[in-house]
This record gives sequence, structure tokens and C-alpha cells, in this order.
Amino acid sequence: MLGLGAFGGSLLANVPQAALAGVLMFVAQHILRWRIAVNVYRQALGEFALILITMIAIVVLPIETGVAIGIGLSLLHGIWGSTRTEPIELAQVPGTSVWWPPSGSSPGDRHPGVLVVAFQAPLSFVNADRFKRGLSDLIDARSEGVKLVVLEASNIVEIDYTAAQALIDTIRHCRDKGAVFAIARMESLRAQAALKRFGIADIVGAERIFHCVDAAIKSLGPGKPQLKEQDSMP
Repeated sequence: MLGLGAFGGSLLANVPQAALAGVLMFVAQHILRWRIAVNVYRQALGEFALILITMIAIVVLPIETGVAIGIGLSLLHGIWGSTRTEPIELAQVPGTSVWWPPSGSSPGDRHPGVLVVAFQAPLSFVNADRFKRGLSDLIDARSEGVKLVVLEASNIVEIDYTAAQALIDTIRHCRDKGAVFAIARMESLRAQAALKRFGIADIVGAERIFHCVDAAIKSLGPGKPQLKEQDSMP
């Protein structure tokens, strides 16, 4: 050992890295769940691709770089999912007060002159334009005139500045079409604070913000006495 230490320094130069690699391989063998990886491959091919790219990056590149790439790709994947969200029209489940996305087997009930729309993601700059165009298209596509638009906002947990401007433009479009705009089931405290911070609560009116869709329809639906709209909008 003394001889190796004295004359074999070059042979020992890579021992720390080799030891670290051995420890990491041992840990990886115990934390990697092959069954889970197989299930991800079968059920979510895109997420499996993220796993595979991250594994290759960690092996080929420095560990910290590979981990950073994996985290960055995961964040981008989440943002990309939000950008694909579209407003969807809801229908009432017969015999209940539940409003649900219609399906072929259960189309649900619709109220004449009423459009109930949900957006199943936080409202932010990445999907604000998609929200505005999608909701406007739903309004314009209705053969009969829409008198009341209810935004079912249970999944809107956040609203940023760009999204707030898109929401204001949407409210303006509704009013240009002669429809009243209401918000229902906005449960997120952050989203409620954003409504006040960006002035949307004043534009919509506190009397048009409801705890449930049914309450909005019973109060503002066609044939009901309509509250006076705001005279001006920013």
C-alpha cells in the first residue's frame, strides 16, 4: 500500500469519482421502480420520455446539469399542458344542481339563453388568449341569442395581469352581444384577491358573483329582472 501510494498516484487519481459513481449506482438501483416506469410508459408516453431524457442527461452530463435539465423539462411540460386548456361548455346533470362536461352517453340539460362555461386551469399569460378566443367562439356559435354567460371558476386558482385583461375583454364581448356575465364557484382565495386587485370584481359587480351556478341562473337567467350593467369599462 505504501508503494502504491508513493509510486502509483496516477492509478489512484480516479478512485474518488469511481467510488462516488458506485455509491450513486447503488442508490439508483434501490430508488428506481421499474414497475412504475413500465406503467408510465404504457399510460403516459410523454412523461416516460421525460424520465428517459433525464436519465440519459444525468449519465452523460455532470450530475447537477442532468438534474437541472430534468427539472426544467418537467416545468416546461406542466406549462405546455396549461397552454392547451380550452373553455368548455357545461350541461346540467338531469335532476340535480350539478353542472358537468357533457358526454355522448350523458349530454345533460341546457337552459335556453344560458351558457355555462368552465376553464380547467389557472388563468395566466400562457393561456389568456386561448381563454378569450375560446369563450368568444362558444358565445358566437350558439344559434339562439345568449342572454347570460356564467363562468364556472372552481378550477381557476390564480389570475395574472395578462389573464385579467383577457377576462375584461371577454366581459366586454359578452355585453356587446347583449349578455350578462357572471362568475360562480370561484373558491380560490388568490383568484378572489386577483378579481379585486385588477378591478374585475367592480366591473362584474358583487351581485353577479355567486357560490354556485344554479344561484346565478335563478337570479340572472332569461326572464329575470336584470341588474343595471356598469356604464363604463376600462
